[in-house]
This record gives sequence, structure tokens and C-alpha cells, in this order.
Amino acid sequence: MLNRFLSLDVMRGITIVGMILFNTSSGYHYAPLSHASWLGLTLADCAFPFFVFILGMTTWLSLRKYQFAPSSVALRRVAVRALGLILVSWAFDMFADMVFSLSRTGTFDVLGHFSHMRLTGVLVRLGLCYGFCALAALYVRHRYFPHVIVALLVGYFILLFFGDGFDRTPENILGIVDRALIGESHMCNDAGIDPEGILSTIPSVAHAMLGFWVASKVFGAQLSSNSSIVKSSNTNNFQLSGDNVQCSMFNVFYIGSLLLLCGFLLSGVCPISKKIWSPTFVMVLSGFACLSLGVLMELIDRRGHNGVPARFFSVFGANPLFLYLLSESIIWPLELIEVGTGDARTDLWGWFFRSVCVPLFGEQGGDLAFALIIVLLCWLVGYVLWRRKIFIRL
Repeated sequence: MLNRFLSLDVMRGITIVGMILFNTSSGYHYAPLSHASWLGLTLADCAFPFFVFILGMTTWLSLRKYQFAPSSVALRRVAVRALGLILVSWAFDMFADMVFSLSRTGTFDVLGHFSHMRLTGVLVRLGLCYGFCALAALYVRHRYFPHVIVALLVGYFILLFFGDGFDRTPENILGIVDRALIGESHMCNDAGIDPEGILSTIPSVAHAMLGFWVASKVFGAQLSSNSSIVKSSNTNNFQLSGDNVQCSMFNVFYIGSLLLLCGFLLSGVCPISKKIWSPTFVMVLSGFACLSLGVLMELIDRRGHNGVPARFFSVFGANPLFLYLLSESIIWPLELIEVGTGDARTDLWGWFFRSVCVPLFGEQGGDLAFALIIVLLCWLVGYVLWRRKIFIRL
């Protein structure tokens, strides 16, 4: 009996929920939702790199229809999606700046916005990772991907090692390059370092390529046989027989375990850090991503547990980037609407947190409750889109 391959969509949905949870905070920062301040690894550090890994996997799925050949159609598709992600990021930031400026001062200085707009960011990094990974998929033989990935990670480690890359100071080579090429007014300044800066995009590209290579090992054999896999209308879904699911699970568990082992063994020399996207961070998070996908494949694709939890996360997986941006914009009205008078005057966000969340759950528990409320609001919008089969993609 054939089972539809849903685990990748569910994993993407879980990742988006994580990104929304970890980016939504009242200011009290419920500890498990907080990122590592510099070196180290927390649960919050896993969401974005998981999405980069999934981006690499879905790149394999989307480019397979072009036979991985650099045709004009394929290149146009890659360019549109990569540039689209970058331009959407910049447009979204500009729109947010305009909304707040008009609400508070009644004017909006366009030139002033461009003088300080951030050129980096989550969507910009996704666009660059997708673009470079897709171009590599079209022009580099896939069996050489491990060699390219290792070269990128080793080269980046050398830059970090000799450029004070593990030090949280302005003398860090990552900050020096960002300030020189994009300017301090166009970067997110974390002790002089942008966590989505130029040089740290190098290991991010390797991260996406690793996801692409894993996808080739998970899906490639089944596609080549043609008799054991049926393509669905959704490029991220397949119908696999039980034997093929088991074979794919073995691949992801084996690769994931190997990556985790290598990453943790090397962490004594190369610390794990999301802020600089260190090579060991790439290995460890890719390993966790592989193991997570393997568990979901066992539960959903092999055992058929595709009930309410799977459908809940599938809603986020169907429109991931739209719901991620929605989670950011939902908070705008809460910040713009003010309530109270005098010293007690605050925005609606602060009032709701202090008057509702804190009395019920405490400060840190209220922080988690508020983030969960944003997740549920996004899910309601996503559910309407999902029921109407509306998929907003670049």
C-alpha cells in the first residue's frame, strides 16, 4: 500500500512554528525560547537552520523537473525566486517603517529609510542560500557536492580561526567585512557583528547544499527506479511504498548520526554558534534535522500517523513564508494602539501582557502564552488558505 510522503511538509510546518515562537517575545524571554548569546546551542537556535536545510531539500524537489540542466527556464525560475525573497524582505521592512512612521509622526522619509535600511536578514539569507544552492545544482555534478560543502566549511573555519571569528568584538573579521562592504547603518549590529552578515552566508550556503545532497540520497534512488515512487501535484510530496520509506529512513538516520558525531567531536576546536554560523553548527543542526525527518518519516509515512497534529503543522508548511511574515505584522497594531493615561500609558501589547498574560501565567509563562497566541492566530489564517487551496509562494 502506498503512503503519501508528508513528513517534509510537516517538518517545515514545525520549523515555521518554531521561528514564530522564538521571534515573538514580550520582553521577558521565557528561557527555552531564548537564543544563545554567543557560543553554545539552545532550542531557539534550531528553527532557522532547520528551515535552511529544508530549503536545500525542496530545491532538489523543485529542480528535478528540469533534470537539473541549466536551461533558460530553470535559470529564470531560480533568479525570480532568489531575488523575490530578497526584495520581499526589503519591501516588508520598508512597509513596516512606513506604517510606524506615518502612525507616529504623520510623515515618511523615503530617502531617510534607504539611508539606514537593513540589507541583511532572514529572508535575504534564504534568497542567497537558495540562489547559490540552485546554481550549484544546475552546474555542478551532484556527486561532487560533499567536496564543495567540505571546501566551503573548511575555508570558512580558516577565516574564523585567523580572523578572530570566535571573539565577540568589533575586531572580528565578520564585522570588519560587513562594515566595509555594506556599512554599519545597513546591518544588525550585535557587538559589531551581523548574525546574517556576508561571510557567515558562506556556511549557510553549505548548509542548504547539505540539505540538497541529503534529498538526493533520500529521493534520488526512488525516482531513478520509477516503479516505486509516484509524483504528486505538490513538488514536496511523494507516494512511497513501505520498503522505500524504510530505505530512506535508514539513509537520513545514518547521515544524521554521522553529522552529529563529527560536529560534536570538532566542537572543541570549532565552537558551535548560530551567531557566526560556525561549521560545527552546520554539522550538528543538519544532523538534528536528518534525525527529526527520520522520526517523522517513521511516524507519518511508515506508520500512517497523519491525524490532527500532522494536519496542524501542514497548515504552516503549506504557506510557510507568508505565515512567518504575518506573525511579524500581527504585532504592529498591538504596538501602535495606546491605552491608559499619564505614566500608566502603554501600547496594547504591553497592556494585554500585563493585564491578561502575567496574572494568568506569570511573567515568563505569560511570555510563552503570548507567543502561542500569535501562533494560533497565524494558524487560523493559514487554515483558511489551506482549506481554499491557496498557496502563496515565490
